[in-house]
Amino acid sequence: MNSGRRKKGSPPDSREETGGQRPRDPPPTDPAFESLEQAYRRLDHLYEISKLFASFESVTESFDPALGIVAKSLPLRSAILIQTENGQSRMIVWPSELQDSERLRAVKEHAEASYAYLVGAKSTESLGLSEQPGKTLLPPQEQLEGDEEKRFIVIPLVVAQHSLFGALQLEGAFSLEKKDLVFVNAIANQLAIALERDRAWRKDITRREDAEEERARAEARGAVADRGRLVAESSSEKYEALARENAQLYKQAQVAVKEREQILRVVSHDLKSPLSTILMTTGALAPPGAGGRRRTELPVPKGIERIQRAAERMMRLIEDLLDFASIERGHLSIKRQPNDAASLVNETLASFERVAQEQRLKMTAEVEPSLPPIYCDKDRILQVLSNLVGNATKITAEGGSITLTVEARARECVFTVTDTGPGIRREDLKHLFDRYWRSDEARYEGLGLGLAISSGIIDEHGGRIWVESERGHGATFRFTVPLVGDAGTVATP
Repeated sequence: MNSGRRKKGSPPDSREETGGQRPRDPPPTDPAFESLEQAYRRLDHLYEISKLFASFESVTESFDPALGIVAKSLPLRSAILIQTENGQSRMIVWPSELQDSERLRAVKEHAEASYAYLVGAKSTESLGLSEQPGKTLLPPQEQLEGDEEKRFIVIPLVVAQHSLFGALQLEGAFSLEKKDLVFVNAIANQLAIALERDRAWRKDITRREDAEEERARAEARGAVADRGRLVAESSSEKYEALARENAQLYKQAQVAVKEREQILRVVSHDLKSPLSTILMTTGALAPPGAGGRRRTELPVPKGIERIQRAAERMMRLIEDLLDFASIERGHLSIKRQPNDAASLVNETLASFERVAQEQRLKMTAEVEPSLPPIYCDKDRILQVLSNLVGNATKITAEGGSITLTVEARARECVFTVTDTGPGIRREDLKHLFDRYWRSDEARYEGLGLGLAISSGIIDEHGGRIWVESERGHGATFRFTVPLVGDAGTVATP
C-alpha cells in the first residue's frame, strides 16, 4: 500500500484509549487558533443548550446543566436568575466553589439593583425578592484584577410584545468583552422563550383544572346544563386566546431554530475560510516527504505539520457538525450510484497506511471474490469506514491488528471492521450511536458525533449498523449497503 493522506471525519467512539499509542501533539498556541477554537466551542455549546431548552422542564432540570455548559467556555464566578410571576419575584443564585460570603452578598446586591432599574421599582426592597440556591456550584475561579463593572453582564428576559418577567446576571472571572455579551445574549434569548413557553403551559393546566372544578360545583348545585354551557363558552374563549398565544410562541421557537442554523452556517463558513488558507499555506511551506521525517532531522517542517494536523482536525469537526445538523433536518445529501465494494475497502486501508506504520498496527483486508456492485454514495460510505477505522486506531495497542472484511449476503453487502482493542462495556453498547454521548472511560478528545453521523448515513442508504463486543476481546462493527437493483429493500438479519 502507498501512503496517503488521512481521510476526513474520524470522531472517537466510546471505547477507552489504551497504552501503546503515541500521544497527540498539542495544538498550536497562536492567538488566531485560540480565537477560532473558542468560536467553535461556543457554537457547539449554543447547539447543546438549544437542545436542552427545546425540551425545557424546569430551571433545575434544564438551566442548571445549561449553566454548566456555559462555564466550559466562559469562566464564571457567579450566576443569578431573577423571575417574576403572579406578582411574586424569586432570585436563584449559583455561586462558585469557595466564594466568600461578603463577595457573594455584593453580587446579589448588584443583581437586585439592576433588576429594580429594569422594572422601574423605587427600591430593591419593593421587589420582595425571595432567595433560592441553585442546584450545583460553579467551578472555583480566582478573582483577577480589572474593571469591576466589566465583569457583569445583565440581560433582561422578555419575549416579543410581552412584559419583562426576569433577568439573567453572569459574573465573569475577568473583564468581559463584546463577544462574551453576544454569546450570553443568545443564551438569554433562548432561555426567555423556554421560560415563557413553560409559563403558558402551566397557565393552560391551571385553567383546565379551574374549569373542571367549576363544572363539579355546578353539578353539585343541580345546574349542570346552564352552568356547564356558560363555563364551556368562557373556557372556549380562554382556550382560543391561549391557542393563539401558544401558536405565537411556537412561531418564535421556530424562528430561534432558524437563527441557530443560520449562525451555524455563517460561523462555519467564517471558520472554514481561514482554515483553508492555513492548510494551503502550510502545504506550500512543507517540503516533499517532510511528514515522514523525525523531529530531530527537520524541526521546522515538523512544526508546520503540527499546524496542518490542528487545522485539519478543526475542519473535520466543523464538517461533522454540519453533517449532523443535516441529518437532524432530514436533508443529508446522498448521491448513489453503482460502486465496487472491494475498492472502497482498499482505499480506506491506503488512507490509514501511515497511521498503521507509526503505531505499529497490522491492518488487513478480507474481500470476498467476485462481489456484485453496491448502490451507494461512495464518499459517504468512505466516511463511515474512515470513522470506524479511525476509532479503532485510537484504542488498539501497539502491535495489535485491525481487519476490514466485506461479503455479499442476500440482497446486501456486509462491511465489517474488527479490532483487538480493549472491547466495550456491556452498559455502553446501547449508547454508542447516541449523539454527543461519550463514555466516561474515553481518553481522547471529540464531540461524540462520529458514530451518530455514521448511523445517519447508513439509515439514508436503507442499511443497518450495529456493534458486537465483549470486554477484553476487542470490538466488531458491521453495517450493510444494498446491492445494485435492490436499493430500498432491507434484508432481514
